[in-house]
Amino acid sequence: MELFRQNFVDANCSLVIMSAGSFEQHGPHLPVCTDSVIARAVAKKLAKRLGACMGPSFDLGISPEHMGFAATISLSEETFISQIDQAAKCLKAHGAKRIILINGHGGNNHAVSKLDPSIESVNLTCFLTRYDHAGEVETSLMMHICPELVRKDRIRRHDFRWPPKDGWDDTRLYSESGVFGDPTKASESKGKRFLSELVKASIKKLNQK
Repeated sequence: MELFRQNFVDANCSLVIMSAGSFEQHGPHLPVCTDSVIARAVAKKLAKRLGACMGPSFDLGISPEHMGFAATISLSEETFISQIDQAAKCLKAHGAKRIILINGHGGNNHAVSKLDPSIESVNLTCFLTRYDHAGEVETSLMMHICPELVRKDRIRRHDFRWPPKDGWDDTRLYSESGVFGDPTKASESKGKRFLSELVKASIKKLNQK
């Protein structure tokens, strides 16, 4: 059940799963909504398994490192945290006993750790061998989840180098195209497998709490 589509009489807000992503460049072949689409897809599968209600999707994330590319919109950490905490506060006022946030953007990870501690969170970018940016992993996931949004005619190898672990300052310093990884290795079948792995890893993480 998606809360967004419910009326207030039928809505059940006892267990709510929200998702967070970003509005940022993902190379020439993937849409700016990539992180949000992936997070939402994982959240939907978790909601079905847990019998939860699908809450709001926060599609604007923290992406200052990508501002050198058109169409990127970035929030401050304070704004990002505030909108999610406020949403959780409202849901609790309407009876939510458990709130889970599925985050699909690595740039949000630090802010997610500073959310109201009552919000359980899962950072998808901490799973899989190497969660790339518009490379094999994300391109495969989008081929499976939203193939109509993938510009297959623009998929190619890109020159890049991974930024230092202490943070990304300007993506253009490390990748002229904004891509990190090799999208030519992507496939719909891999995307299906990656999505299943993300769901399983999320459930494992939540069961550890």
